[in-house]
Amino acid sequence: MYCSLVLLILQFIMEEQENDNIYIYSESENDEDGKPIDDSGPNYAQVDPAVVNNGHIENKAGARIDRPNLFLLLFKVMLNPIEGWKSIRRSKVTAEELQRGCFSPLLGLLAISQFVELIFSSRITLANAIEDAVISFVSFFMGYFCIILLLRAIMPKVTTKSLDSDFGKIFVLVNLSTLCIFYSLTELLPMLWAILIFLPLWTVYIICRGTRFFVFPNNRQITCTATLCLVIIGIPTLLDWILEQILPKIS
Repeated sequence: MYCSLVLLILQFIMEEQENDNIYIYSESENDEDGKPIDDSGPNYAQVDPAVVNNGHIENKAGARIDRPNLFLLLFKVMLNPIEGWKSIRRSKVTAEELQRGCFSPLLGLLAISQFVELIFSSRITLANAIEDAVISFVSFFMGYFCIILLLRAIMPKVTTKSLDSDFGKIFVLVNLSTLCIFYSLTELLPMLWAILIFLPLWTVYIICRGTRFFVFPNNRQITCTATLCLVIIGIPTLLDWILEQILPKIS
């Protein structure tokens, strides 16, 4: 049933995206010299020129641009994926910043949420909670690197160029961050497990809406989108299952 829902979401989004404009342009029609901006290329993004200097962003005039709130960007992606992904592209946030300021704290929250089982179940010991916390942390932390490596190996070459960019890494980090939130809620609110277990489907939707910013072969758009969904959601789940089989035997 879960796979059927995923396929229905993919089909709906692909039909919807046929009428979407996949290009991203500046709100201004002219560049700084007054000449028309060339907007003929695919996935063309034009933003205010800026450079990073001593941890903050400066434009060409040297004026400081405040760093965006990473969690607000994340929730914007969750609430309105298209506008959220555009905001991330405009924000000039790097993958390292997002990993340090957003993904890592949410990963820590996921690990800590495993200890809530001590309250709701008398059969869970402190050792069991620590083991679950380690498994959750490692499965997502290592999952990020495994996802990047696997996507480079199996995706078309024209797509791997996009995935190797900073936005490609941010794309994976943002989606893993949403999974951390959803799985944390499942642990914190076990009485709502039957409902919350379907929250990762929203991550599937976010992934599908974000694929407009990647370059796919024309005849493999649905296949590549499905691959992204399966890899991003499946790798942490697979690592979690493997660690659950290995760690009890070691201890």
